Amino acid sequence: MPFDGFTINAICHELDQQLKDARIDKIYQPERDEIVMSVRTPTEGTVRLLLSANARWARIHLSSERRPNPTSPPSFCMLLRKYLEGGKIKEVRQAGFERIVHLTIEALDEFRDWKPRQLVIELMGKHSNIILVNPENGTIIDAIKRYGSEVSSYREVFPGREYLIPPDQGKVNPLTLDLEQFASGMWGGTAPTLSQSLFNLCSGVSPYAARELCQQAQLDPNMPVEQCGEYEFQILLDAVLSQINKGANPPCPTFVIYKGRQVVDFTPLPPVTDSVQLFPSANQAADHFYQAKMSQLRLESMQSNLIRTIKGWMDKAQRKRFFQEGDLLKAHEKEQLKTWGELLTAYAHQLQKGDTEAHLEDFNTGQEITIELDPRLTPIGNAQKYYKAYHKSRTTIKHLQTYLEQTTAEIEYLDSVILAIGQAEDLNQLDEIVEELEKGGYLKERRAKGKEKVRRPKSSPRRYLSSDGLEILVGRNNRQNDQLTLKTAHRDDLWLHTRQIPGAHVIIRLPRTLTSIDEVPQNSLEEAALLAAYYSKARQDQKVPVDYTFRSNVRKPGGAKPGMVIYDNHWTLYTNPGTERLQAILQTADKEEDLSDH
Repeated sequence: MPFDGFTINAICHELDQQLKDARIDKIYQPERDEIVMSVRTPTEGTVRLLLSANARWARIHLSSERRPNPTSPPSFCMLLRKYLEGGKIKEVRQAGFERIVHLTIEALDEFRDWKPRQLVIELMGKHSNIILVNPENGTIIDAIKRYGSEVSSYREVFPGREYLIPPDQGKVNPLTLDLEQFASGMWGGTAPTLSQSLFNLCSGVSPYAARELCQQAQLDPNMPVEQCGEYEFQILLDAVLSQINKGANPPCPTFVIYKGRQVVDFTPLPPVTDSVQLFPSANQAADHFYQAKMSQLRLESMQSNLIRTIKGWMDKAQRKRFFQEGDLLKAHEKEQLKTWGELLTAYAHQLQKGDTEAHLEDFNTGQEITIELDPRLTPIGNAQKYYKAYHKSRTTIKHLQTYLEQTTAEIEYLDSVILAIGQAEDLNQLDEIVEELEKGGYLKERRAKGKEKVRRPKSSPRRYLSSDGLEILVGRNNRQNDQLTLKTAHRDDLWLHTRQIPGAHVIIRLPRTLTSIDEVPQNSLEEAALLAAYYSKARQDQKVPVDYTFRSNVRKPGGAKPGMVIYDNHWTLYTNPGTERLQAILQTADKEEDLSDH
């Protein structure tokens, strides 16, 4: 977990240095378990201190993010305003090496006397809490989460109760250990490996930190403890104390760890991976990590909700197509009515009014068929009845084919929308898809009361550079596909798309000197085809057909949905998007996109 003892140690020393004698101007509670303090510092102006008791994301750090201030503050927020607003932060201290932070504040009481107050932030997963304590008598004034003996037999968190620190786990503060005690504790544990034994012995050491510290000491984290001697324990203890000392001398450089484009962790311990970003302080790294992580979670939640909604529309369209196909099949079955009318006309002289059926030889098959007759009609009247029913079925078939084409186009469109939602990389890109769906009537249009809808900056197509030096553009969603293909691309550029598979429009910017398809560099064509396959629904397939043609051969039918085009005079190649060649293109593109953002 990010907030282990080492991270808290680094953040607390930085906060203690930056917020010494800082004045608390404003306190608000944007979430049920989250407090934000606007603090005016003597040297850096106003900063925001975020305190969270969220079961999953409990933390304390300076934040650059502006959080909403509820119009009706919760009762705990009102109490903090009463006791702490206008007060000065005197100390930010980690309790031992535990995941507990003591924020000491001097504030005026109702008699205008300066009194000490203590805000205790317990960063312990589902047991996290923010508790206001009167340090003069050690009693609880209030907490963001109250609970009694039904939750914990060890302590109650209610106003007026004595504040008790959470029960320890039998671990030892590493700052209090000498070599003999450390070695004794490591040998006396039950864990089989070195890193597990370190985790079990020392407070504030997470499993991740234990492994990293072993590697820093050039020891195998999986080494059996019984194979270690005083030498190994000495260098390991030195590594632990060195890292603690590093955090105690702010600012502490801290690493944010990535997996692909997503953040996965942050730590002041130098990680054994190249996918990191170094920040000059632990607070900056924590702020970056949690903002990125929260955006990532909001993106995933929004993607999940949108996909669920669009799949509802998809199911509705598929049911509609099922019934239309059934009606079309029934209408085609009435083709034989024409034959019946022709037979009745040809053999009318053999029939008479009042007959209920006719047994006649079919012209086409030579077999005898039975035709039901209306005894109230003449033979020619029966023939005309069948002709009329036949012509009606022809009109029905024509309309049903039109409706079926429209429904099939809608299903293809919704399929492409689901793909674009899944491939969206940030909330801005997802907002563009939402706007598209609102205009298409698939979502109710969002509009703030008394305000115009906030317009975020439009995203640009993905940009890549082929090995031949040609620019390759890839659309991010259907509306951007239209813009890219119909407005951005030149008529002599090359256009690519996966054949009959939802995917992005891809454009290769070609020099105007090229006169035929044979002059297009083969490497650029293959690389663009790889991108077209990768940004399609067939990303996981090993043989993906990709059509390509000049942009001049692509057109949009009237009334077609966003991203839907038709094309002719095309060629097809097959590609495998799972090759290392694609990864090389994507890595180059990431660098290009990063440069274009600045």
